[in-house]
Amino acid sequence: MSKAKLTAALNQVSKFIKSLGVVDEISSGTKYELVFSLADEGTLALSGDEAAHYRECLKILIDTVGDETISQKAIEALYQKAILTVLDIQEKRRDKPFDSRLESALDELKNSLTATPSTFNVYYPVYGLSLEGLPIQVGHVQFCKFDDVHVEIFMKFLNEYEGDENEKRKRITFGDSIKQADIIGKPVGLIDVNAIDIEAAKILAVKELSLTLDVINFFSDLIPYQKGHIFLPGDNETHIINIPIISKGEKPYFSFGYKVVGPLMPFSFQQLLETNKKRKLGFLKIANLLTKKRNGLENRIISAIQWAGKATVEGRKEESFLLYAISLESLVLLENDKVELAYRLRTRVAHLLGKNYESRQKISNKVRELYEIRSKIVHSGYYQVTDADLSLIRSYSKSCILHILNDRPFSSMKNVDSLVQWFNKKVLS
Repeated sequence: MSKAKLTAALNQVSKFIKSLGVVDEISSGTKYELVFSLADEGTLALSGDEAAHYRECLKILIDTVGDETISQKAIEALYQKAILTVLDIQEKRRDKPFDSRLESALDELKNSLTATPSTFNVYYPVYGLSLEGLPIQVGHVQFCKFDDVHVEIFMKFLNEYEGDENEKRKRITFGDSIKQADIIGKPVGLIDVNAIDIEAAKILAVKELSLTLDVINFFSDLIPYQKGHIFLPGDNETHIINIPIISKGEKPYFSFGYKVVGPLMPFSFQQLLETNKKRKLGFLKIANLLTKKRNGLENRIISAIQWAGKATVEGRKEESFLLYAISLESLVLLENDKVELAYRLRTRVAHLLGKNYESRQKISNKVRELYEIRSKIVHSGYYQVTDADLSLIRSYSKSCILHILNDRPFSSMKNVDSLVQWFNKKVLS
């Protein structure tokens, strides 16, 4: 964060607060565009130009801070606190002149926005995961069972805290809530993140966990007889649904069956590691990539795996088809040049997977057909993707990824240009 930019942003905030000379009282029947309050500091109502100016200053602050370690929600809360502190609606600081209150509030806002991040341990629930094979570390995420050991960690910190009686009571209540929580005995993803506030810590943890789950799910259907995958709460829940169906006519046909939607069984890391060892899928290599600073080509591979991982667990065929198409495109369409995308896509996939001219020609034609389906879905809402089409684009996507990930010369390439040159050489030859 640039000190000069932050100073300029705070100057804009200062001008805005100075412009709030009159504090509107909230009355029934009066409409305000923006209202906010803070305990013991009162409520402020803004309308018209004031609300617009408020949003403008908030955007400047958010853009200036530009750091994932503090959430936009936290930035706004600090911004609102500064405004209410200076205006002193409750007249708690009238012994200090307006300019003095303004200077103190801006200093506090600056210090809060530039505070050193703390390390947060985020235990995020993970669904669809078997306890078999836990704990296991994948990238920056440790998958484990949230048990008494983790509860004791919380209780240790709570008991060591020395604060006022009110805060102690809150922490005791918090500790009792954890002991009774539904998360006890369930799988979680434990992620350590550096952040300034809890909301930012949660956002960063979910971002890292989502990436890791997408990567794991990429491999989930490569395990024999595996019909499960890992997901976050609210995604891909398993349900048994009834579907009443009846036809009209002289002889009606009817059905009242049921269907299972979502994963059919828990995902097992133990089975993944066994399959990875037998088939050399490259799972451990990808897990290692998640922990390091990646070059351009490695970022491409991770992105392609992430899109294909999303496609693997997507229940709707059309969406899954599109996600596999995006995965292929992100892997092999490496340049910014948007000319002849379809031609380059089918040619490069053919050279990656084809063993001779005839097989490359066949793959090229198939990719062209698949790309036409992709265009129909995007441009005309085409909803006729067959299992055959979906399985084919899945095969091309995953085969290309695994080929570039594990096989030479790709496994030794250090940048995107090396892969582009390989494709160009193949086309010219």
